[in-house]
Amino acid sequence: MSVAAPALGSRGSRPVPRKDLPPPATREQILAAAAQLFSHSGYANTTLRQIAQACGIQAGSIYYHFDGKDEIAAQVLDEGLAAVTTAVRQRLDALPPGAGMRDRLAAAVQGHLWGMLHGSDFTAAHIRIYRYVSEATRQRHRDVRSAYTQLWDGLLQEAADAGLLRTDIPVSLVRQFLVGALNWPVDWYDPKRGSFEQLAERITALTLDGMLRRPERAR
Repeated sequence: MSVAAPALGSRGSRPVPRKDLPPPATREQILAAAAQLFSHSGYANTTLRQIAQACGIQAGSIYYHFDGKDEIAAQVLDEGLAAVTTAVRQRLDALPPGAGMRDRLAAAVQGHLWGMLHGSDFTAAHIRIYRYVSEATRQRHRDVRSAYTQLWDGLLQEAADAGLLRTDIPVSLVRQFLVGALNWPVDWYDPKRGSFEQLAERITALTLDGMLRRPERAR
């Protein structure tokens, strides 16, 4: 009984590729799938197999693009924070020349909120997995995070030099508190309960002007 030979190309050198197979996943597709899974399931609960399944590939194929889960997580962190950095810089660049320090801080606050709440799964994933990734992953992400930290430290130091900040609290602590507070609306903000503009205005007033009522002046 004869066995049919496999189909060959025009030169008989390799099999004709099957047209029903999906194209191989790109690096960008793998990162997008990982960001979505990280943002919804967290870091520990997301496996390489799940990322591969979301891309329609075998888990081993991921290693053509990445060393492993740590490198994927670092890239997701980078892209998430880069999107927020871009949003902050765009708001600052849109200010008129000579804008006051409060206007600049307000622009940075609103840019951060916009980047967080209008970004992709990458920005949400950044918030939700950073605390849970390995130290090696944090080291890979360090340069991008340091650049954003320096952006805020520079703005806040200018405000301190202009006499607008309290002198008994270090600028680094102000930045940690402020940016930390601005990160969490990604978990609870609901656009059905109010516009982004309304939220941004209120959070800007709260962070820059405080939560206590100012005493009314005696008439």
